[in-house]
Amino acid sequence: MKKLFAVFVVFVAMALLPVLASAKSASRPLAFGLYSYEQRSKINAETYWKCDYPVFERSKIGDIINASILKAVVSQTPSPESRPAAATIKAAASAFIKECEAMMKDEQVHSWPWQSETTGDVLLDRPGLLTVSIFTYAFTGGAHGMSVTQYLVFDTATGRLRGLKDLFRPGFEATLDKLIERRFRQMRGLSASDPLNGEKGGLFENKITHNNNFAVTGSGIRFLFNQYDIAPYAAGQISVDLSFDDLKGILKPLPELKPIKP
Repeated sequence: MKKLFAVFVVFVAMALLPVLASAKSASRPLAFGLYSYEQRSKINAETYWKCDYPVFERSKIGDIINASILKAVVSQTPSPESRPAAATIKAAASAFIKECEAMMKDEQVHSWPWQSETTGDVLLDRPGLLTVSIFTYAFTGGAHGMSVTQYLVFDTATGRLRGLKDLFRPGFEATLDKLIERRFRQMRGLSASDPLNGEKGGLFENKITHNNNFAVTGSGIRFLFNQYDIAPYAAGQISVDLSFDDLKGILKPLPELKPIKP
């Protein structure tokens, strides 16, 4: 019988991660390194939980940002709704693996190996603004796995997460929704009168509006809709990108909301 094994790995790229005692000035980008973690089941090594994501410099601002990123990473771990959210990476990995192992030990329950992989990327790191993407793919049995992407947009002067109302002028909603629908119709080759929930549109409803899962990029703002948010699983994730020029009438006049020049 093939011997099963457990792997427990923690890598921290400290060489890339300066440790500073004071907060970094918002006038320049933030330095960061990569944190990686992997844990496998002792019963079946094909069951695992792993992640890698950016960790920012130790400072007042960096610690606030890191706490938000950590919360986002562990919150993506599939678990029963009744279970309190894990507070650490190790706790999230252990709970995920423990739940699968319990099902494997139950002779009346057939359980496929579970996997959860989370990757964090820095999409934008500029003075005043930081955008991080947290992508998770998880399989816990059934017909297919699930992919979820969560965007985090930070104010680098405070470490606070920014919302749409921090970036847009009051009363922006109706205009933003029109711009999103227009771009989506362009993406799908739809006319102004074609239904969005028709064969070409593929949405659940005959409408598409903004959500709070947005990323500020070097050229504009992206809205992302995860699987099942507005369309069936087969549609995958749907992204709608609007340039700063598209949005200039409703954006606040903030210096960080400008295109990055090549």
